[in-house]
This record gives sequence, structure tokens and C-alpha cells, in this order.
Amino acid sequence: MEPANFSRPSGRVILRHSPATGKPYWAFVPASLPPELEQDAFAANAALLAEANRKLGQLDGIGQFLPNPDLLVQPYMRREAVLSSRIEGLHTTHAELATLEAMGELEAWSDTRDVHNYVVALDYGLRHVPEAGITRGLVLEMHRKLMQGARGEAFSTPGEFRTVQNHIGNTREHTDARFVPPPPDELHDCLDAFFGYLAAAKPQTPALVEAAWLHYQFEATHPFLDGNGRVGRALLPLLLAWRLQLSHPLLYLSPYFERDRGEYYDRLRAVSTLSEWSEWLRFFLRGVVEQADEGVALSRDVINLGADWRRRLDAHRAPRSAHRLADLVLQFMAVDAKMAERMLGVSTQTAYKAVATLVEAGILEEITGRPWGRVYLAPELSAIFSR
Repeated sequence: MEPANFSRPSGRVILRHSPATGKPYWAFVPASLPPELEQDAFAANAALLAEANRKLGQLDGIGQFLPNPDLLVQPYMRREAVLSSRIEGLHTTHAELATLEAMGELEAWSDTRDVHNYVVALDYGLRHVPEAGITRGLVLEMHRKLMQGARGEAFSTPGEFRTVQNHIGNTREHTDARFVPPPPDELHDCLDAFFGYLAAAKPQTPALVEAAWLHYQFEATHPFLDGNGRVGRALLPLLLAWRLQLSHPLLYLSPYFERDRGEYYDRLRAVSTLSEWSEWLRFFLRGVVEQADEGVALSRDVINLGADWRRRLDAHRAPRSAHRLADLVLQFMAVDAKMAERMLGVSTQTAYKAVATLVEAGILEEITGRPWGRVYLAPELSAIFSR
């Protein structure tokens, strides 16, 4: 990391020496939030902020009219997990994830296992954030769930903040790294400031602005040995649902960050090196607008598909168990008979009949080709989330 690149830093650039080699290296310590901004700092993004809030309200409105909001929350969480993990080089598809979850074949040290762990961590956070907000304990438990059984488990100390220096960049030496976050002796104070800011009431700061600031701050602090990016992105829907009192967490920004990955990293880095808070906020708010629009379109497609499935099942004079299974498929995309039996609370025979009814109605397709352990996927739903 070259200090010359930090011509107008938003924090401190400090010199340290590697305990292993004694070599000097530079590290960056972000200043505590809120950032020091010009008086008219919000003016440049005021119209975009208003639009982002309006779009987010439209998306939240869709969730309020659903009899079962999990019909959207569950598939959105899995889409978020797939695309947030892809930013880190972990590749699987929504359909592959759903299929392997239904089969129960999630091998350790695999991309799909890592993505599934993201779902587990995100689900845990969304269920617990209403109780006490975003706390150290919540973040540590999310990290533990993310990294257990993952490829980085051996060196990531799941559920613990780091006690050694880390860096960003494919290099062994901190001196050659693209970015070096706070050294261990500075990390404690950084985390105190981060969680202190989270806990403080800030009615004068718009929630979306606060979310943009906090996402940068977590990335710049990089408090874990591995999994920082995924935990940081998973915290965004928690933060928005908590601060904005959203009825349901339907806004996820990883699809936007993944599409514009280069600018995403450049904007984060420019906050550190050049104090470009306004430019980062503009990029972030643009993502809220785009993802809210995309979320509304996806939600309508899923709702319309569910209505079409109900019409098909009515035409087949399907029993109630088949209708309940269709709702389950809308959430999880793939099922097997055992999963249907367990989640519907019905007999084995009833579960098999419900699956067969959905196959006859063209809702499910068997995808394993096996005479045993069969798994059924909803291809129309898969197509919606593959766009």
C-alpha cells in the first residue's frame, strides 16, 4: 500500500512493522463516523436520495399485501447469497443452491456450501436484528455461521474478530497489498466506534445515507480474517429493515454491486484515499433505485407465477396439500418428497401425491434422473431468478 495514493485520506495512514519479518508497511485507519463533510454535502445527492426513498417505499408496499411474505423473502435471500458470494469468486446458481439444499448434499469446502452458509447467516441476522439491533454478538454469530464448514474455516477463526494484520490483494506481503486495514492494536478502537455509532440515535441522518457510511466503514475496518465482504453486504438488508422499520426485507444490493464490481471497489477505495464520500453515496443510492425497481418487477413476476400455479392446480382439482406445496416451492424453488413431508407436516403418501400433482400441472420437473432420492425443480421460477 503506497501512502502517496492517499492524497486526501478520510482517516489516518500509519506505519507499522511486520512481527514476522520486521518489514515496514503502511496501514489505513478510518476516522470514526460520522464523516467530516462540507455543509452542502447532501445537496448534490438530495434528489437521488428522495428517489431512492420513494422506490424503497414502493418495494416495501408489495410485501405488505402478501398473505405470506416469505414467498418473496426466501428466494430474495438466496439470490442475494448467490450474487454476494460471486463477488468473492464463489460460483453457483440459484437453481444449483436450491437443488443441493433440497437433496441435503452440501459438501464442506464447496462453493455451494459457502453460499448456503451465507443464507443461514443472513436468515439468522434478519430474525434477530429486531430484538436488539446490530450488535457485536450478532455480527460475530453471523460470521461464525458464514465460515463454519467453509473453505476459509481453517484460518478465518469463525465468530472471532482478528488479532493479526490482514490485507487486501493477492500477495503475501503487506507492503505489496492493494489495501491494508487497521492493525490489531487499532482494531479495538475502530470496532468500539463502529458499534457505538450504530447504537446512537441519529434522527438527523437519513437511513440510506447512514447505511452507505456504515457499509464503507465495515469494509475499511475489515475486522475478520476472511468473509468481510460477505458479512458487510449481509448487514445492509438488516440495517435498512431495522432503521427504516420495513415490513419485510426485500432490498438487496449485491446484484448491483456484482454487476458494477469494478466501480464498487473503486468507490470504496476512493473514500479512503480521496475522501470521496459524495461520490460513494451517489453510487450507493443509484444501487438502491435500481434494485428497488428490479425487486418490484421480480416480485410481480413471482406473484403472477404463483397465481398461475393456483389456477393450474384448481384445474387439476388439487387437494390443499398440493396448494401448500406450491407455496413452499415459490420460497425454495426445489423440493423432494421428504422435504415436502417435513415442512407440510403431512404423511409420506400425502407428500408424494402433492409432488406428483405439481409435476402433472407442469409446476415441477424431476431433475436427478434417479429412481431414488429424486429432487424436483420449478423451472419457471428458476428462469425468473436467472435473469
